[in-house]
Amino acid sequence: MRSIFALALAAVVSTGGLAACSGAHSASTAVPRTPTQSTLKHVRHLKGSRNVQDYSGTAPFSMSLSLYDAPLAGISGSNAKFNAGILGVDAIDANGDSWQLTGSSTPQVVNLFDLQTTALDLGGGTLPAGTYPSVQLLLDPATTTLTYNGQTYPVYFVTSDHPWWDSSQTVEAVSVPLAVTGTAGASVTATLDFNVFQSADLRDGAVYLTPTVVAGLGQPSIGGTVVNAAGSPVSNATVVATDANGNVANVTATHADGSFELHGINPGAYTVSVLNTFVTNAGDTVTASGADAGDGPSRYVVVGQNSKVQLGALQD
Repeated sequence: MRSIFALALAAVVSTGGLAACSGAHSASTAVPRTPTQSTLKHVRHLKGSRNVQDYSGTAPFSMSLSLYDAPLAGISGSNAKFNAGILGVDAIDANGDSWQLTGSSTPQVVNLFDLQTTALDLGGGTLPAGTYPSVQLLLDPATTTLTYNGQTYPVYFVTSDHPWWDSSQTVEAVSVPLAVTGTAGASVTATLDFNVFQSADLRDGAVYLTPTVVAGLGQPSIGGTVVNAAGSPVSNATVVATDANGNVANVTATHADGSFELHGINPGAYTVSVLNTFVTNAGDTVTASGADAGDGPSRYVVVGQNSKVQLGALQD
């Protein structure tokens, strides 16, 4: 298994590892940014600057958000923190303009590992009635860090599919597909999953992040336990939810006791599959522990807007 924490442990015990990279923890570290990263050019509508014209004469609708995180393979959380400095969330309309749902000049620093089974309330706001294809999670890079066994590692965003939100390049904007159509007076809830499991790769004294934040309407979840033929738990197995069109909706990993939960999905039908080997979007290969030989199981499930579906024991 090549998980982020296996790599962290290797870095800690290596004689030439973190010692050689000690400078990587200062603000002056020279880590190249992706050349194609851009600055947002569209208009941002702030809560304090909205007026009646913003709503085109119609009543707005409200939208509230919560945040989960998928667990990393092999961690207990007792000696590790993945802190995200959250500055706010914008909704992006069909014209590409952004509307502030939540926002603060001071980042809310949240340990994502605390959000594996309990959600963080991100708050919300009002929006003009209409269609919004996505939201953007705004992050402060300076307070987004990994701490493991007392050592803090900086986090660098390395993909080109997220722009800088501001011209000074101090706020990262992570785009999250979330199709919302709000009618006047309606109330909409949605759930985000940051999914560090899919996003993070620790190497060379830093965490390189390929943001894989997913979202869905409502607060549905799919849970269960993966066990082997002897009934013992299978840990670090990858659980994948695939929608009716064959698209991966979300991915998670099983805990030491074999349990798992999937969040950040839309209501609908899914095939839930257990994989014993999986390569994350960040390039880590994760291998299940305790699984029997052969392919993992799969189940078909339909979830509603607030369904809490339990699949029971899946024999791997």
